Formats: sequence, C-alpha cells, structure tokens
Amino acid sequence: MLLGLLACAEPAPPPHVVLFTADTLRADHLSLSGYPRQTSPHIDAFARDAWHFEQAITVIPKTGPSFATLFSGRHPREHGVRSNFAKLPESIPLLAEQLKAAGYRTAGFVENPALREERGFGRGFDVYQVVLSGRRGAERLLDAYFRWAEGDWQVPTFVWIHTLDPHGPYRPPPEYEQLFIEDEWAGGDERVPPIEDTGSRAFKVLGAIPRYQQRGGEDRVARYVARYDAEIRLIDEAFGRVIDDLRERDLYADAAVIFTSDHGESLGEHDYYFEHGWFAYEPGLHIPLLLKAPGQATGRRVAAPVSNLDFFRTIAGLTGIGIPDAVGGLDLLADELVDREILVESSDRYLEKYYGLRSATEKYLRRAGDGREELYDLTADPGERNDLSAQRSERTRSLRAQLDRRLEELTSQALAPVEPGDDDAQTLERLRALGYGE
Repeated sequence: MLLGLLACAEPAPPPHVVLFTADTLRADHLSLSGYPRQTSPHIDAFARDAWHFEQAITVIPKTGPSFATLFSGRHPREHGVRSNFAKLPESIPLLAEQLKAAGYRTAGFVENPALREERGFGRGFDVYQVVLSGRRGAERLLDAYFRWAEGDWQVPTFVWIHTLDPHGPYRPPPEYEQLFIEDEWAGGDERVPPIEDTGSRAFKVLGAIPRYQQRGGEDRVARYVARYDAEIRLIDEAFGRVIDDLRERDLYADAAVIFTSDHGESLGEHDYYFEHGWFAYEPGLHIPLLLKAPGQATGRRVAAPVSNLDFFRTIAGLTGIGIPDAVGGLDLLADELVDREILVESSDRYLEKYYGLRSATEKYLRRAGDGREELYDLTADPGERNDLSAQRSERTRSLRAQLDRRLEELTSQALAPVEPGDDDAQTLERLRALGYGE
C-alpha cells in the first residue's frame, strides 16, 4: 500500500534559483573568513544555512570573462571572452537559455555596464535590466528587482542580481564610510602616489593609485581599503534585504540561493593597487561561494578547490535541466570533490598575460611573453611572496608540462573571440569611470 502511494505521489517541482553576485569581492575581506572588520553580518548568517566553499576561485579575474565562464560552463580558452570588450559567441548555450527551455521564468538585474545585452549576457532572460545607479549602494537595482518580484512565483524561477559594489572607485555613502574610516585598522602608514598619467592606459600601473580610483590627493592605502570594506558592508545589507524578502514570501526554505563574486581585488599585493585583471594572484582569484540547497538549514564547509567553471553543472544538478556538450566542471553537490589543479589565466588587454594551475596547496604561474615561471606554496605562503620555481625545479617542470597539455587541449576546442561593434560615447564614458580603458 505504501509503495502504491509513493508511486502516485507528485514529483517535487523544480526549485527556484536565486543568484546574488557582488562585483570585485575578494573572499578574505568577509568577516565570515576571519577578517577583523565586521563587513558581512548578513552573509555570515546566510552561511549558517549553506555550503561554504572556502577555496572557490574564478578562473579569470575580470567581470565579462568570469560571467561568460559561469553561465557557459566553458573555460575562457574555449568561449573566447578574455576581456570586457569581447562578446559571447552565439553558438554557445548559456545557463539561462537552458533553464528557460525547461520551463523556468528568468530575470536578470545587473549594475555593471560591461554585462549589457549587446555582449550576449542577456540571452535566455525574459527580463534583463542593466540598472545604472547614480548613487552607489544598489538602491535602484533592488528597487527594480523588488518590483519584478511582485510577480508570479508559482512558476519555477531563476533570477540573477549583480551589484557593482565593491568595484572601484570606492565611494560608499558617508554613513557606511564612517563605519571603518577611523577604526584601528585605518591608520596604517603605507602611502603610494596617485598616478599623474592621463592616457587611456593610465589604470594599468604598478606602485601607484590608478587614476579612476583617486580620491582627491589621498595617498594613504589604509583609507582606500577602509572604503572598500565599507562597500562590502553596503552590499551585505543589500543581500540581507533580498534574503528577508524571500523569507517573507515563504520562498527561502525551498529555493536554491547562491552568493558569490566574479573576481577579487588587489589592495597593494605585488605592488598592484585597487585593481584586478592584470595578474593571476590570489587577491584577484579567490572569491566567496555560498550555496544553500533547497531544504538545507545546516551549514557545511568544503576545503577542496572549486571554481566558477563548476556553476553550470551544479545548477543543472539542482534543477534537472540538460547539460549541453562541452560543459566542463563538476556538480559541487553530487560529485566527489578532491584536490585538483584548476587552470587559471589573467585577462587580456594588459601589458602581460599569465597562465597557471591552482590547487589547494600550490600555485604555478607562467608569463606568456617571456616564459617566466613562479611557484608558490599556498599553505606556507598564502601571500605568494616566496617564488619556489627554481628551488623546486622538478615540480616546476611537471606543472609546466601539465599546463602545456591543458592549454593545447582547450585551444583545440576554442572558438574565435567575437569582436562587438563600437560602443556609444556614453557607454564608453561609463566603462572608463570603472577603469575599463582600452
């Protein structure tokens, strides 16, 4: 009798999927990660219900290429988007398209103009809005989302919310800036000069504050970091509002909710200040990734390395949608997660290009132009200050050969980058204000 009742039971409907992403958020500046400032109380609370992937990375530290990877399940070597000025090839199926074909309603609300529809990021979304806030803090973005959220949640829903904060220039509202600007960590003595070059490549500098980040004549590094942290607190509040709204609508418990970032930010490491994309060091690669599965109410920590390349398969596993050919990565909730070497690279359009392999315990990097190699023990040297490539020459040779094999394999599957048409003057100005120079 029981078997008969089970056989007649209605299958559970596909879950809602809510993806909240913050631009330029490095994992180690969340209080969740042990950071001394209380930057993320709402995110910390969410982690108590979620899987916390402590070693999540992006395979490329730039917004457009990172999201191209997340939504396609393919590496930048394959999809060809390696800067914010490339376009997603139309031949590559995207996650929103697959979800829509499976009966999901889909919506996207983003603040970064690099993610506009003309670049292909709106494909598969029933509603897609690039909300350009005059004032930082995601207010207009959340207003657009909450208006849409009054609609019909009876249909399985995928919604993506992407805040521009804490991307530079760091301009938190005064009430948030005051949280950290005078605390005990804001009084450091390190100073770096603002760059004076006004050329189109003025943001691609070392040992100086890029032009778009400058705040008057301020040259104290700790003041810029305090403002960066204040913007994290700002998006933490925005995330908390979204979670509260889901609870009020009685949607939170049975939904899949994901919090992550596209990439991190260098705050002076390796002489690189308040920027991202040029290198493939940990400040730019290491991102937060928290995932609450439907029905989950207990948090779990995962130490194995994972990446944004795993996102497509993971969401496919949660929703039951099909997985197109050539999608890579793992299902983070179903596959066995062990240590592995993840192929990473820096963004194009910089003075140098880097490729590398990143595992739980080490990082191998190679500069494309002259072949210079670096090897770091991430356990003993998380700041990547002590290059061991000469000292551990046998290991370096092994990783060099592995990197060559991986690059050759992916290059054989690569699509040519799609060059978009020229941007209008207003869009170009908005991009330059974010440091996206030519």
